[in-house]
Amino acid sequence: MMASEKRQYRFGDFLLDKDASWLRQAPSRTFGAGQGEREVELSPKAFQVLCYLVEQRARLVSKQELMEALWKDTFVTDDALVQCITAIRRALGDDAEQPRYIRTKARVGYQFIAPVEVGAAEPTELARVAPVGRGTARALFAVMQAGYLTLYSLTLFYVDEAARVLAGAVSRLAAAGAVFFVGIVFLALCGVAVRLYLLAAVGFDHPETGRRFARLFPLLFLLDLLWALSPLLLVEKTGLLLALALVPVLAYGPFSQRALIRSAYATEAAG
Repeated sequence: MMASEKRQYRFGDFLLDKDASWLRQAPSRTFGAGQGEREVELSPKAFQVLCYLVEQRARLVSKQELMEALWKDTFVTDDALVQCITAIRRALGDDAEQPRYIRTKARVGYQFIAPVEVGAAEPTELARVAPVGRGTARALFAVMQAGYLTLYSLTLFYVDEAARVLAGAVSRLAAAGAVFFVGIVFLALCGVAVRLYLLAAVGFDHPETGRRFARLFPLLFLLDLLWALSPLLLVEKTGLLLALALVPVLAYGPFSQRALIRSAYATEAAG
């Protein structure tokens, strides 16, 4: 299908097409390039609010004006507008305290403050596979956290054997099984706390999840790589072949989690 020529707005890593009713995260600096784009999900009303603010970016738009323009002949409270602004900020990875896209003037209104480029997409034939949606990405991320919790639980259940295997693998410290026991329990409990936090953040769809995960990622990366070796501690239960097969799967875990968070929470900090 041939795409018709349309006006588009670019700000940051995002590309907005009002006529086609889509918002995409598009790292390419070329209008209509179609390369590396990812659809960003927004409700129809939140999309309309974003379009209005982008088009009126030269000034502060009052709440009353937005309500009259977008909720004409419909009785709603200010909460409907606030929810739309929250959804837009979540989609853009914006922060109300340190805004890059939407500035709030308390009890007055909002202004789109990011630099905007206006361009026309050249006609191009698109054959784009739909990316993983936010809901799917969040669900897969939650499943991974549950998987890690299962791993920690199994390790704690067999912690005596795990400590013995680890101590035996380091012959010079074979007598320090108690130290390894404490270390494994400590790491497992830290992991449980982190996974429960991530499950809660994604489950409640907190708008700052992307940024907070980005700050947590370096430590989480090291922790997950360390836990990637844990199947070797349970080799007597799993068998050598299964343990060796699980190691690369767990080693890939940090990268797949990061990709899922980037799909669910489009933000520079998460990238």
